[in-house]
Amino acid sequence: MKDSDSISKKSSSDSENLVNNTVPEMPKDKRTKAYKEWVKKYGQKTSDSNEIPEMPKDKRTKAYKEWVKQYGGQEVTSDKSEKKPSKKDSKPKTKKSGLDKLVSDFIEKIESDDWFNKRKDIEELRSKINSTLKSSESDTDEFKKSKSLFFQTLKTYSFKKKRYFKDLSSNQKENLEKRQELIEKIKNLIIVDENPNKLYSKFKVLKEQWHNTGQVPITERNNIWETYRHHVSKFYDFLHLNRDLRELDFKHNYEEKVKIIERAEQLDKIDDIVKASRDLNDLHRLWKNELGPVSREHSDDLWKRFQAASQKIHSKRQNFQKEISNIQQENFKKKEEVIFRMRDLVKSVPNSHSDWQNKIKEFDKLKNEFQSIKNLQRNKNKKCWNDFRVVTKEFNTSKNNFYKNQKKELKKSIEMKKALIMEIQKIIEENKIAENSSRVKAIQEEWKKIGYLPRKISNSLWDEFRPLINRFYDILKSGAINLSQEEQKTYDDKTKFIDKLKFSKKKYSVDDVDEFFKSTISEWNSLDSINLNSNNILNNNLNKKINSILKSLDLKNDEKDNLSFELEIELLKNNSDEMNKKLQFIKRKISELEDESNQFQNNLEFFSDSSSDNPLFKNVSTKINTINNKIEFWRKRLNKIEKNS
Repeated sequence: MKDSDSISKKSSSDSENLVNNTVPEMPKDKRTKAYKEWVKKYGQKTSDSNEIPEMPKDKRTKAYKEWVKQYGGQEVTSDKSEKKPSKKDSKPKTKKSGLDKLVSDFIEKIESDDWFNKRKDIEELRSKINSTLKSSESDTDEFKKSKSLFFQTLKTYSFKKKRYFKDLSSNQKENLEKRQELIEKIKNLIIVDENPNKLYSKFKVLKEQWHNTGQVPITERNNIWETYRHHVSKFYDFLHLNRDLRELDFKHNYEEKVKIIERAEQLDKIDDIVKASRDLNDLHRLWKNELGPVSREHSDDLWKRFQAASQKIHSKRQNFQKEISNIQQENFKKKEEVIFRMRDLVKSVPNSHSDWQNKIKEFDKLKNEFQSIKNLQRNKNKKCWNDFRVVTKEFNTSKNNFYKNQKKELKKSIEMKKALIMEIQKIIEENKIAENSSRVKAIQEEWKKIGYLPRKISNSLWDEFRPLINRFYDILKSGAINLSQEEQKTYDDKTKFIDKLKFSKKKYSVDDVDEFFKSTISEWNSLDSINLNSNNILNNNLNKKINSILKSLDLKNDEKDNLSFELEIELLKNNSDEMNKKLQFIKRKISELEDESNQFQNNLEFFSDSSSDNPLFKNVSTKINTINNKIEFWRKRLNKIEKNS
């Protein structure tokens, strides 16, 4: 059994116990009181008031559930006891990026069973996360959550490392004591007056125990091995008269060393050179520390064979390291190049929002490119991240300074646009339409010249400004300038009616839409009328609003077209002039299509080959069919108008 594996497993087990023994978060005053009761009921007090005392597992589980039930908090479970979330509670997985992705990878590696072998990757991720935290100015909830989760996980990682090395040190000390005891027992064999065969049997047992004992502290490793080997040699010397026993041991050691050599030779077939190197080191440790001597006639040959197999792995390792070194050097150059381009961006400071937005996008691309380059030497990686952090900070400072000044300009622009809205509103309210036509045009030009505003603010102001402009020109066109007070009220009421019109049903059919708009038109027609020109403009505005709503609905195009036509006809029922114009338009359309169809019919008579295989004949026939379908379409609409006339 490998000592590091046993320590790793033990550390993992201890971590699970710690999780199961952790008191849920609660207010300090409540926690202190509760903890005293806990200690009194279940065990001895520990140094940390948030740590549950050690106790038998069955008792601890029951006690912990009582603790959670009595004092509240989210129950903490280990990976083994954690229940899979139900479909109801599960959330869809989202693609992670940036800090979220880094923290997620950090947690995944720390929680893995082989976390100890991933320490290099963990430390690299830790460095990247720290750099990201230092360079970022984000204050979103997601960012804060990831930051908090990182520091919590970092505490867990520190604890696991501390516990691992503590346990490793403790185990190595215990192993040292065991090996010292075994050496003493081997020493004592020499002074025992006993049959050599029985002594050798006892020696074999002690030797097996020695091989099964784990590693000792590195400072004592050579010393304890030399001491062991010395006393083993003395024991062999003591038994030198019994040559058979020694030869038997030599034979055993020979067979075991051959097995080690064969395993070493198989390592050449492994693609993962890192794993192969690690396995080879383990084999060398077994060769040196676990196995005794062989006869001199075999010793050199075995060692040469073992060395030859080892050299193949060493050569591969050297080539691999050289290749990795070249890649790391190339990646370093790439990162340096990206940083150089980032510095170039920082040098030029834009003077407009649009230019800044383009520069931010370009800078973000470079950041992503920088972060995508992996695998650097630790010292060079640290230098790159420091340079990256500095240039990012410079860029953010420059950007923030611009937008601080921009806020003042934005405030001024908002005030200017609000002043224009108030001015045109006053013109309409005071009914000073005719004399302010040129001024309204000037207001529109002034509006365009006002500087940049954020989209949301700009749209909000535009939604106030545009209806006023439209209303001004509607009044100007309609002749409503000289409307009476009563007519002006009617005009305003109908305008408000149009502005407020909306279809809010989430689930609907064509019939629902038709019913809604026919009801709307009926309500519209019940409102008082004013002069013809004004009514026509208002009706046209209502029709535009209806078509705009229809366009936004989830209906088929032909359904929208039919509804639009029927509603238009419904709106024109009380306007015979406009209805007649519509009627004449459709009649002209039908007449034009009929003439076109007759022309194509005449053309068919000139074809000598009128079979369906003739492409020209086929093409003309298709056109005739298309035109006839259009004629049928317009005739149906004509019938509808005639029925409503």
